[in-house]
Amino acid sequence: MLKKITVVIATLFLAFLHAEENQTSSKVETKTKPSKPLVCAPCDEPLPGTALWHYMKGIEELIGVKTNPYLANEHFKRAVDMNYPPAIKALADSYYAGDGIDQDRKQALVLYIRAADLGDGAAQFNAGVIFLRGYAGEIDYVLAYYYLCLATMNEGLDEMAQDAAIYRDEAATNLSSEQLQDIYRKLINNPALNPSKSFTKPDLTPSLKSVDQHPEKPLQLANGNQEPS
Repeated sequence: MLKKITVVIATLFLAFLHAEENQTSSKVETKTKPSKPLVCAPCDEPLPGTALWHYMKGIEELIGVKTNPYLANEHFKRAVDMNYPPAIKALADSYYAGDGIDQDRKQALVLYIRAADLGDGAAQFNAGVIFLRGYAGEIDYVLAYYYLCLATMNEGLDEMAQDAAIYRDEAATNLSSEQLQDIYRKLINNPALNPSKSFTKPDLTPSLKSVDQHPEKPLQLANGNQEPS
């Protein structure tokens, strides 16, 4: 009788261990399950409902035959909720210009900073320019220099990188060597920098260029908005 009870207990114990093992395995599989892809592999198009899909639908509403900025911004907002940098920058553009939404340059700056900190080069440029010129409030040369440094080191900025470097140097003329060194320390290993690009220390010596040597054309943000007169 005792032997039978022992066998039953051992069987129950082994069953318990097996159940625990299956539960642990299920948890591991859940944690390692790959995230939902943004693009359909066979057709190479964004999957409906993804951040990329909402962003592309928003762009279509801006460049189509019949544009609908309001609907474009609604799509951008959905993608912003998913923390998609290009959509965050696009919504910031709308707030800055008042395109399909009430103009709010302070909110635009908040969104530009958010996208800039996620590595969007155009948003880094725009945030730096807004701080440099005080378009959304007070001028802040420290933040202007910081974001323009990020922009000049961003591989995705392309043709506006040269302008970013000129405006960065303009901001530097208004900063002390201590402020420049502090900014440099914050730039090292910054997650907003492209990790595939080797980091080069920016020139921390204030530029000697005069204002006359800055671009003669009106200052532009990366979305084409011109400097207010």
